[in-house]
Amino acid sequence: MQLHFDKLRLSRRHEVTQNPDKATCNWLEIFFWTNGLMLLNWVQGVLHQLPSLDEKTQKAFWQGSMPAQFLKEFPWLAKFSSAQVIEYCQVRQSMDKARTRLLIRASGDRENPKGADSEVAQGDVWLDEKKFVINEAAKSKSVAMSSGLIHKAAMRNDVRFFVRLGKALQSKKMLQDVDWTRPGCDPVAFFLVENWCSGQAYKSRLPALCFFSDQALADFCSAAFGRKAGNPSLDAIRQWRRRLGLKQVSSPKVKATNVSGGEILFIESK
Repeated sequence: MQLHFDKLRLSRRHEVTQNPDKATCNWLEIFFWTNGLMLLNWVQGVLHQLPSLDEKTQKAFWQGSMPAQFLKEFPWLAKFSSAQVIEYCQVRQSMDKARTRLLIRASGDRENPKGADSEVAQGDVWLDEKKFVINEAAKSKSVAMSSGLIHKAAMRNDVRFFVRLGKALQSKKMLQDVDWTRPGCDPVAFFLVENWCSGQAYKSRLPALCFFSDQALADFCSAAFGRKAGNPSLDAIRQWRRRLGLKQVSSPKVKATNVSGGEILFIESK
């Protein structure tokens, strides 16, 4: 993935203040998006601890009630509303699920939109059973691990499925377990997922992609890939975000991305 961030610098027109908080002194400069970046980092601890709590306490958390032990373990919680903490947790979860969805595509599988009708899942995402069996057969030239699902297809007298399964077993073509060149593994989609909650491919102190409006995100991606404005388009970004299930934060929000003379300017939505 060829990116062009080495040719861009942050515009001096951004308002910036020096960080007065000694507890976060490693964040020297505070931009309008900086506190949001810190919260995105911090909620990882909350999400890591949450499964260790009882079901009732977990449910209360998602309804806005902070567990007492969280308030002790994470003193930074006092700086944010419970609604914002929950929102940022949901944003991080959406990134994790989107990464799983991309991996499913790269593995040659397909998501089952009906969910509960399937017995096969990867992470929290349910898979299309028939596609999974045929895909595994094409990779391993065996059906030993899929006997239960094959029995279900036989009970339904799914002739078309068995025809496709036979072709997959007979084919001499060996498929890779994971292939990022498969359809649906667009570089822009990969860029969105990997940088949704932090800048993995660019300076991590710049806004995470979850802070952007769709138009600002499209413009940022154009600059990142060194493409002309409009590539990717607003519609393409919106479709990828929705298809992958990526959630945006309500605040801070980058409403526009302006690139001029090698400088990039992020404009805040007021």
